[in-house]
Amino acid sequence: MAMKKLALPLLPALCFSLNVSAEEAPSYPTISGELSLELQNDWTYDSDDKASEINDLYPTVVLSTKVGFTQTLSINLEATVEPVQDATDDRAFEDIGGYVNILTVNYDTDLFSLYAGKFTPNFGIAWDAAPGLYGADLSEDYELAEMIGLGGALNFSAAGNHTASVSSFFKDTSFFSDSVGDSRGPLDKKDGGAGNTEKLNSFAIALDGNFTAVDGLRYHLGFSSLAEGDDGTDRQNGFAAGADYQFNVTDTISATPLIEYVYLDNNGGIDGDTAHYLSAGVGFEYGAWNASAMYQRRDTETGGTDADDYVADLSVGYTFENGIGIAGGWRFAEEGSIDNQGLGLLVSYAIEF
Repeated sequence: MAMKKLALPLLPALCFSLNVSAEEAPSYPTISGELSLELQNDWTYDSDDKASEINDLYPTVVLSTKVGFTQTLSINLEATVEPVQDATDDRAFEDIGGYVNILTVNYDTDLFSLYAGKFTPNFGIAWDAAPGLYGADLSEDYELAEMIGLGGALNFSAAGNHTASVSSFFKDTSFFSDSVGDSRGPLDKKDGGAGNTEKLNSFAIALDGNFTAVDGLRYHLGFSSLAEGDDGTDRQNGFAAGADYQFNVTDTISATPLIEYVYLDNNGGIDGDTAHYLSAGVGFEYGAWNASAMYQRRDTETGGTDADDYVADLSVGYTFENGIGIAGGWRFAEEGSIDNQGLGLLVSYAIEF
């Protein structure tokens, strides 16, 4: 599996580029994107809870598409097919559903960007950038996925290149919140949860960029404020600070350490509940080989009760000349005071168009 890179777009899952000369200007409309195909097997071979010792074989298919109507105006779509229920026993190719997780209209220039629709607001990076098969297991908690709203960004230069972004949103409760195939059930406002208000009263702001003086360093600073849902008592406020730094260890080996800290006050929209997340690790690349080590920690206080969880991941992968990647990973975790150990195998392939 190719090691993930830290990217700084407004919609982290969608990154497109167009390299053409003035003499080869494209004719519109245009369509481009990527089809990502993955087959993964997760085997929990040892657990304090014997019911958790299961094997799970499943596919993940992600279609990312950009339809450009002009050089600046486009529609962006990301659709995913994967298991939409957690495994409770051994399973293979079960509980598979398909859903749309991004659908936006974008207006993009070199100076600024505007967009509206269903998207992932810009808050935190480890859930997307952490390398390894299990390097983002805990950081995915604070990914602001499948929100409906609008946003924009401004690009500027100041001892480097930077992007300031802002968005306003609420959780998707439309028919797009359900899935075809195996249904995950549509989300309803009465289900509660921070940001589930059907009003544009949640927001996120972020600053991303790099510095000319430190080549290879990229940073992220984020703040999010999610209005309480029907089951909540106060706004959830989140603070994120993260960075990665890519450098050459030798002429043939590169390393990319990554670190991120996220704090959620009034976690879940409940007054007094808190959550702290720390993600730290490093990825290496040597030709077609890649390897990584990640550590994630989550400290929560819920109703006056403290809980500490962590996940450690070691992964190694290789990408063949035909584009097929294969990776293996070892996972050691303590979640809910239960120790688990597992092994994973991933086969991946991507088709660009």
